[in-house]
Amino acid sequence: MKRIVIVGAGSAGVMVANRLRRSLDKDKAEIVILDKSDQHIYQPGFTMLPFDLCQVEDIVRPVKDLLYDGIEFINKEVTEINPDKNYVVAGGSDKIDYDYLVIATGAQLLMNEPEGVADRWGKNVFTFYTLDSALELKEKLVKKLGNGIDGGKIVVSIAEMPIKCPAAPLKIMFLIEDYVRKLGIRENFEFTITTPLPQIFARQPYAGALYKIFERRNLKAVENYTPATVGDNYIESFDGRKVEFDYLILIPPHKGVDVVENSGLGKPGTGWVDADIHLLMHKKYKNVFAVGDAGDYPTSKTASGARYMAKVMEKNMKRIIEGKEPIAKYDGHIVCPILTRFGRALFAEFDYEKSISPAVESWVNWVLKVHMLIPLYWNMMLKGLM
Repeated sequence: MKRIVIVGAGSAGVMVANRLRRSLDKDKAEIVILDKSDQHIYQPGFTMLPFDLCQVEDIVRPVKDLLYDGIEFINKEVTEINPDKNYVVAGGSDKIDYDYLVIATGAQLLMNEPEGVADRWGKNVFTFYTLDSALELKEKLVKKLGNGIDGGKIVVSIAEMPIKCPAAPLKIMFLIEDYVRKLGIRENFEFTITTPLPQIFARQPYAGALYKIFERRNLKAVENYTPATVGDNYIESFDGRKVEFDYLILIPPHKGVDVVENSGLGKPGTGWVDADIHLLMHKKYKNVFAVGDAGDYPTSKTASGARYMAKVMEKNMKRIIEGKEPIAKYDGHIVCPILTRFGRALFAEFDYEKSISPAVESWVNWVLKVHMLIPLYWNMMLKGLM
């Protein structure tokens, strides 16, 4: 009997746990998953929630209801990982030994960065990368656009890369811009996005298609821009460039969680797990794996990526327990739906090496993203059925 411990019950952790439980005989493998939260949140819903394209009850479920029988869920935070002695500590005192460890701890948001932002959240500075902040954006900005805010400079700023779902800042700007257009007050607003990247999306042909949307809709982009400070009505980059705003939507810096970095499994200063980009196996500890946002992989941090990684983990873990070498490889496959306006979406599909899908806006993509993905997520993806 081998014990597989999974740290984190987000998209990656639940997908891996369910796939492994379906594939491995219960007399050969014990599966334990730990998380400090007993609630699982469909995070792609954060860009839809402010516009009532989904509701809270659509995107939140109890973790225990998502897991197959035969998976033990421990609702405690992992406070220590010891990869040399093969154990984790939960809740500060409970020691749990493992034969194999899967790290699915996601990313943490550095809400006190850049300098000056901490005291401005919820005033004229917002984000949408948590459930509470997405609801705050809805109540304090989106709703007021239709009832009192009739103009201004709206800036979306990405503090650093990598972030969860690099397309999410674009989605939120596109939808707010289309929202005020439908209200008939578009001419009273200026929209700008800043990005530390040299272009607004890392891959072609999607970047080119997005720039054409920017041109048609009079949206501005400031590239190679990393904000150092946030003032009352401006952000300033490390190279001294200022961008003024009336309302700022800031995507704070991300890093791996502290328990991973403190364990020596993460890259110093970032906390992202230092693992092989194809086998998802730690480069030093061959019984430790990283899936989802937690890994230092050169692709987007999304639930879509987690789904493809879970498939690789299912195949390789079965072989490893049978005493065979892992052979399945993750190729960086991602499918990234970008809501470009109400009723239209563009899907960017790519892997480590190439772009796969055409850069086309369509109503069909909108229907798939807004109306079909949430039920597919709960009923198929998390259960390892697709």
